[in-house]
Amino acid sequence: MRALLLLPLLASFVFAAPPPDAGAVEIAAAERALYATKPLTSAELSSRSLRELTLMRNWIYARRGNEFRRAWLRDFFAKQKWYAPNQMMFLSGAWKGETDDEPEVWARDDKNAELIAEYESNLTTEQLIAMRDAVRARMKNVKESNADDLIELKLISVRLGGWAGEGEPPAGLTPLENPKRLDGLLKLKDLDDLSPRDLKLLRNTIFARKGRPFETPLVKGHFKTVQWYVADAKYSDKLLTDVDKKNVKLIQSLERELKREAETNFMAGA
Repeated sequence: MRALLLLPLLASFVFAAPPPDAGAVEIAAAERALYATKPLTSAELSSRSLRELTLMRNWIYARRGNEFRRAWLRDFFAKQKWYAPNQMMFLSGAWKGETDDEPEVWARDDKNAELIAEYESNLTTEQLIAMRDAVRARMKNVKESNADDLIELKLISVRLGGWAGEGEPPAGLTPLENPKRLDGLLKLKDLDDLSPRDLKLLRNTIFARKGRPFETPLVKGHFKTVQWYVADAKYSDKLLTDVDKKNVKLIQSLERELKREAETNFMAGA
């Protein structure tokens, strides 16, 4: 594991490397570096797509063994030779003993992850719409849709509160990407592709559709760019339908299950 997680310390952006003498991982030439071995600045994030920002932030956690519920993240990191998923190790912090990285590297990575998350959350509706329009324009000029562009549209859809592509929403969108799915009863399999953070946002999307105001920074920050959201000072849970209540209970049950699994893994690895 020590060799798998070791990264060469370079002065600029690099890709995470498998064995210590392998150098930077080479992937598609068009792909920009997604891991930095120096403190990041907001200016260095300004031209990044949501997909790139998501990969940059999660690259840090992938290096520590995190497993991903989102299929596209799981598939991406599975292709990286250095990636060794181990949720027990990730949650317990045991990865610190399985890498030659020094504590200052861990601290730098943590600060970079925080900066990326903050940058993402501070994107405005206008910026997201501009990003959406750029992807739409690019997709019009190609014969076949690029898989990365579809991922980008899905991520933008979550931030804007509905399908960001042109035409009818494609099949397979999560309820977070297409909140209209919340009009009907959800099934457990509909939640398979959602992270714990996603589940929290989806649960609150049910309340948001009825105008509930929010104070929690994560939730409040998310809905500031959701185009249909309007806070209602007169909101009451009485506005929830039976379908709403059942969907909330389903999401909460999965959240509790994932929390129990995380606590079990943490205790087993501690």
